[in-house]
Amino acid sequence: MNPQVTKESNYEIVFNKFREQFLQSPQEQIADKIGAKIDGEYVYLPFFGEICRISRRTGNITGNEGRTVPVAERLTIMHHFYYCQKFAGEGTRMVPFREIKEAAVFEKAYEKAALEPLKKYFAGCPCKLLEAGIKMGGTKEKYGDVSVRIQAFPKINLTYIFWDGDEEFPPSANILFDNTISQWTHPESIPTLAQIGTEKLIQIAEGKESLR
Repeated sequence: MNPQVTKESNYEIVFNKFREQFLQSPQEQIADKIGAKIDGEYVYLPFFGEICRISRRTGNITGNEGRTVPVAERLTIMHHFYYCQKFAGEGTRMVPFREIKEAAVFEKAYEKAALEPLKKYFAGCPCKLLEAGIKMGGTKEKYGDVSVRIQAFPKINLTYIFWDGDEEFPPSANILFDNTISQWTHPESIPTLAQIGTEKLIQIAEGKESLR
């Protein structure tokens, strides 16, 4: 049996549980809290530059032009909707992953899935990272050789920072998060958000995904 198929199947089971919870939730109240728009049919939630639609009748999620949203992304969206705390406040500063104590246990997974691909792909061409981030709706920042701040969700920002390598040092990268991010989603979703952002930056740089 393919382990990836089993993993995705398990994710679908978990997603369906969240989907049922979504249908019973105070959708208008939560949508207002997280900065989503809502009408009689859908919740419209910006997600890395794309407007994802959550059906209020079924809980199914689609992307721009009906794009099929991978289950990991759908779960991340549902985690944001379900785990957002009533007292959640917008971030006052950006912090590195290690300062998010609720997510510290996931640091190795975060480095492997979010930072390593970033360093490998953009080595020697850091400008492509900035260009991809701008296409995603991001804004240029002042850190490293290049840096760009991206909205993962309306209330959650990630800043991708890249230093290119030379003869003495290999490329390096970092990601900064809103200091209140753990108030807006489940801690397990924090490294996943970083990973999704990295994947989308690479896809856009390769010309494989258009979010606008």
